[in-house]
Amino acid sequence: MNIQEKMNIALKGWVITGVGMIDRYRYLVVGQWDNDPEDEKNPYISKKDNKKYNHPTRMFGIDIENNKIIWNTSLDGLSKVYLDGGSIHDNKEAFFFGLGGVTYHLDYGADKFEHEELLGTTERIEAGTARGSRGIKLLGNHFYSAYTGNQVHRRDGVRKWTDISKIPREYCKKLGSCSVASLDGFNENEIYFSGDEGNLWYYNGKIWEKIFGMPQEVDFEYVLCSDDGKVYAIASHGEGVAVGRKDKFTYIPMQKNDPIYESLIFATVHYKGKIYASNHTLYEFRENHWVKANIPGLYGGIEHLASKDGMLF
Repeated sequence: MNIQEKMNIALKGWVITGVGMIDRYRYLVVGQWDNDPEDEKNPYISKKDNKKYNHPTRMFGIDIENNKIIWNTSLDGLSKVYLDGGSIHDNKEAFFFGLGGVTYHLDYGADKFEHEELLGTTERIEAGTARGSRGIKLLGNHFYSAYTGNQVHRRDGVRKWTDISKIPREYCKKLGSCSVASLDGFNENEIYFSGDEGNLWYYNGKIWEKIFGMPQEVDFEYVLCSDDGKVYAIASHGEGVAVGRKDKFTYIPMQKNDPIYESLIFATVHYKGKIYASNHTLYEFRENHWVKANIPGLYGGIEHLASKDGMLF
């Protein structure tokens, strides 16, 4: 039985709600149960507490090097998911974040899967009100997480997260509210995050700078540090793209005839020097507009994207 056949069996009854990668051989998938919990013919009952859930969630790993599917844990209660992984000091690790404050750390090498909340107490975690995340990224030897309020944290050890966002947080307090929707970086000395109302920031490893001149009516849902050497901040409904680097960006509005103008973008990714966005169809960004991606063997139904080590997932 090949890996595709094993995936079909493992995913029966589940809908994929998030994908990520550790490396070119190890992939991460989160799925939610696709059946009504009141369906007596096919209910979902958690093995943790023997209860039915409206949106039960499970995570599994795909190991194509060893041709196997690895179910790791039940993630019941995990809402919209953000995940990323990679190698830290030659040890393969990954993180899964949810908006409800449910946070999981996967140590692939040690075969350990543990809860690791950033700021929440045990009581808040159990109540589902602990700190959630709007982005997670492995840069160098640290994971970085972003959250509403212009908060950015760096993981400096097991259950040890350091707030590195004093300047953007203080700026946010003056405004009354700020959101973060995405975080990315070229390395630990060049990090960016983006959010609603033109919220775009650059970090040089010591201080943060706000990128001014972005239209406040645009919500930047994604920021990507591409291997073409540019940074792209992409509006949530395809209204425009900001392109630049460090503190110099140019905002490019899309025309109404652009194929994803005012369309909901499900995911974006950079791959081999190009920027891609999905809304069932996969599109490629070219200078000032989007075109349908020309990738052999690609078909419709695309929502989630991940890229690492020269592979597109």
